[in-house]
Amino acid sequence: MQNSLFFKNVINSDSIFESIGQLSDIARKTIGCEHISLFLIDEKHQSTPASYSVNISTAVMEQLQQIVLQTQFFFRNPDGIRLSVHKAEGHIKKYLIMSKYECIYGFHIKHGPSYGALMFSFPSDIQLTEDQLHLCNLIKLHMEQLIKKIQFRRQVLKQKAYENLFNTLRVKDSFTVDHCYNVAFYSTLLGAKAGVSETELERLKLGALLHDIGKLAIPDHILMKPGRLSDEEFNVIRQHPVIGYELLKDLPDVEHLLPIVKWHHERMDGKGYPDNLQGGEIPLLVRIVSIADAFDAMTSTRVYRDSLHVHEVREQLLIHAGKQFDEELVRIFLSIIDEQMQMNG
Repeated sequence: MQNSLFFKNVINSDSIFESIGQLSDIARKTIGCEHISLFLIDEKHQSTPASYSVNISTAVMEQLQQIVLQTQFFFRNPDGIRLSVHKAEGHIKKYLIMSKYECIYGFHIKHGPSYGALMFSFPSDIQLTEDQLHLCNLIKLHMEQLIKKIQFRRQVLKQKAYENLFNTLRVKDSFTVDHCYNVAFYSTLLGAKAGVSETELERLKLGALLHDIGKLAIPDHILMKPGRLSDEEFNVIRQHPVIGYELLKDLPDVEHLLPIVKWHHERMDGKGYPDNLQGGEIPLLVRIVSIADAFDAMTSTRVYRDSLHVHEVREQLLIHAGKQFDEELVRIFLSIIDEQMQMNG
């Protein structure tokens, strides 16, 4: 893909069906997989998995679902299990024959407290190479992240006051709301990789979601301007962190969110705003959001410019590491990008 990140296209979707179609196309071209199918158990006592695939008949999906139900190890083995018509026995062999697939690879899917399986179906009995199995694991990773993102978007904000503010922003500027969701998601990826605790991850997620809430008070003709801002207009935009802080500061239980909202445009070299903090004065969660915020901005298409190619994004993050951004966090974030981009070859 030319001016975009493939994995961003996947996780920006709100549809598992849409994304599994994209992933199926990649798998078909690279490893000869005819279909990818996803099965998820969403509820604690749900007995029948929800199923997702594209361009496949209901009858075949029923056979694949039976295989999932009959082979519980799909839900426990993270490295993938291979089934073939020639080696399978009993019901499994019967379901494989009825599905008309000769070989299936199944992978465990992390799905919160529940579980799932991602299945790669092949028309012939093949043995995947290490490189091909690695690609399957990358596709599995993309699907897990998509599921997490969809779950995240469905979460109801715990404090009604936050929800009301965020919904007001949604009416004013849906682009900023999408940006906030993306920044929250990327921040959580980076935070988890950086070893942030589960409690802090929840705070990070909510703070990142609300980081641009101050744009509620930015005049529409500036916020929605279909072109570059003048210096005067940019100075108005620069007020949004302080405005966001003022909007939130008197609400209950916001102490852990306020630094993210107020300081996400601070820089490691002290040249940021509004308070010219530098280095260790900037809290860890704020430093994480700053990178996620810049990453989403660079990989988003605006009226006045296209999104940057991944190589340009990498270059910009490296150029500003230690100056605008925390150098170690940039290194960790680049490792996430590299892992994701292996799918593009």
